[in-house]
Order: sequence, then structure tokens, then C-alpha cells
Amino acid sequence: MDSEFSCQTSSIQFLSHYDFDYNKFLKDGIPYMNETQEKKLQHLLSGNWMVQSFHKDKVKKAIDQVTCWISSAEEEDFMVLHDIYGFQVIELQLILRKAFSDIWTIPLEDEKLMVKKMNPQYRWVLENTAFDPCQREQILYSARGFTNIFKTLVRAKKPLVGHNMLMDLLYLHEKFYKPLPENYEEFKDNIHFLFPVLLDTKNIAKSTRKEFQFPQVSYLLELYETLCSVVNPTDQLCPEIFHSDDSLRYAINKCPHEAAYDAFLCGAVLLKIAHLL
Repeated sequence: MDSEFSCQTSSIQFLSHYDFDYNKFLKDGIPYMNETQEKKLQHLLSGNWMVQSFHKDKVKKAIDQVTCWISSAEEEDFMVLHDIYGFQVIELQLILRKAFSDIWTIPLEDEKLMVKKMNPQYRWVLENTAFDPCQREQILYSARGFTNIFKTLVRAKKPLVGHNMLMDLLYLHEKFYKPLPENYEEFKDNIHFLFPVLLDTKNIAKSTRKEFQFPQVSYLLELYETLCSVVNPTDQLCPEIFHSDDSLRYAINKCPHEAAYDAFLCGAVLLKIAHLL
């Protein structure tokens, strides 16, 4: 799936200010797809596979390497292909296995792919095990990536908590469910079907600010700090929040716009506002 996306320069500048790791995002990003994209992939996996044009040179090179190697290789011999990453790992395995009936492929760490010469009968046994990463369901599961988490959240029907979350809901719909509809009412119906209970801490805080005479703040970190200050009469009664061992830095450092830290802030704000109400 060859997706496209665009970035605003102001957004890039904003994320850079908060030390966003663009190399990690581009190299180790988590895959995802919506239902429309998944149907296209299912169609390809049903026997209509086509190599992406920008992968053709790499595929040709890999086939040439395997062709030269396999002519003199014995059973159980293996070779390793390098710089195979992302969905190329699946794509190249499918192509090589179709081209050579007496090989087996095994993904390795560090963007490597092992090609092993093997008896065709034994290969048939391996192809029909649930552990083969090239099994149709395994490919779909891997390609869905974060969408698997999204589907779990939808099935759970738990309250979804966010801060100023309209844009987040638009992204959730577009990237993990279906392309955005033209009609706003249809969008709302779809979101409430997916997540029956939505809690936006910005809207909740706005509705309680005047009653409790809080200063007007909109940013999530500012709201959290206000609710942790003497301005909040119930802060001492609120349950104490402890961080897990692998996120202790959040107890002493501020990391705004980092996903896990913002999730902590959002949950803490909701808990503190609940004590006010």
C-alpha cells in the first residue's frame, strides 16, 4: 500500500521544538490502514499481487542474487539479503517463494532476510503452519499495525478520553476506520457508533471554570498544573498518581506533546475535575 501524506511547515517547526524524532518516525513508524485499504490488500493477497514500481529494481536485484546462489547451493544452505525493510519484507518473500519452489524465507533483525534452500515437501509443511509470517492472516495482521489496537478499543466500548479532541476523532475515522464522509452528521453518527462515550477534558474544564473561578487556560499542561495548584480546593483529596517503572521520567520532567505523557495528563485532568464535580 503506497500511501501519501503531507506536512505543514508550521507543524514541522512545532514538533521540532518539542524534540520530535523524525528519523524514528520515518524508519520505525507503526503501520496502519483503514477498512478501504484493507479490502485492497485482501484483493492483492487473493492472487492479484503487483510489485510497486519503486521496488522493482530491488526485487530484480534480489532475484538475481538468489538465482546465482541457488544453482550451487545444497539443501539447508542459506544466504542473507540486506536492506529489506517495511512491507518489502512481506512483498519480497511472496515474490521469491513464487519464483523458487525449493527455498524458504525467514525475516531477520536489522533489515535482513534469510533465504534457505529446502526440500519442496518440507517447505509445503512450513507454509501450512500458523507461524509462517507470509500466511494471509499474518500479513493482514502485520499490515494493520496500530489499527489492531483501534479495533480492540472499538470492541471494548470504553469511554474515550481526549483534550480538544475533534481533530483526533477526524484522524481516527480517516486513518483507522473509513475515509471521511462528506456529511458532518454521518461523521458524528459513525464516531458515536465506534465510541459511544466521548469525554473531552477541554470542554469539561471550560464548563466548570466559571463555577470554580479557575484562570482561563486551554493547553493541556497548563490545565494540569492549574488543577495541581492551590487554586484547586479538592487537589489534596484526589488520589495520588504513581508512574510505572518505565515512565518515571514523567514524574520529574515535563514532556508535552509526547503521546504517553499527554495521555497521563489527560487522565489526571479528568480525575481531578471529577473530584470537583
